[in-house]
Amino acid sequence: MKFISLHINFNEKRYELNSIFGMLLEFENKNANKTIIMPPKVIEALEYCNKPYTLTKIESVGKKKLSVIQKYKLSTYANLLTSINKLNFYLVKFFSNIGKPIFDNATNSILFFRNNMPSAIQNDLCLPRSLFAASTSILFKEKGVIFIGVSLPSNTMHAWIIEDGKQPDQFDSKWINFQPVAAIY
Repeated sequence: MKFISLHINFNEKRYELNSIFGMLLEFENKNANKTIIMPPKVIEALEYCNKPYTLTKIESVGKKKLSVIQKYKLSTYANLLTSINKLNFYLVKFFSNIGKPIFDNATNSILFFRNNMPSAIQNDLCLPRSLFAASTSILFKEKGVIFIGVSLPSNTMHAWIIEDGKQPDQFDSKWINFQPVAAIY
């Protein structure tokens, strides 16, 4: 997956997300005219982040029948991403590329992740959940973008997906409070 750092200007500072360490970097706003080239699907998804009322409602979700072996492999993969996420931002992005698309869309991927990870820690798992969904969704490659956002001035961060004009995580309502600072597609 490819990474784009989207800079944000706030209180005469420019903020960018470092693609290797996943840290929010703060700069003096001298180079504010930095041009970022983005593919059309990122531009479209960014418009949905800026105008969330234009998002399409999620249809009813059909549960995919998975074999015991598939469930085990997917659960192991979700645990791997969660564990690596605690260690290194670059490594979790790298290991997210080993997932195979098995679900029709990110909504089904996210539901599987949420059903197989402890619910008490779901708020801390936004990045591994988004990467898991992106790597196991068939539709994501063509029509999906992961955003990492920041809530300034607190520097609190959150990750979410926009896929085919939808925000596929029906339990994530806090994404709307964050301004995108990076995109992974």
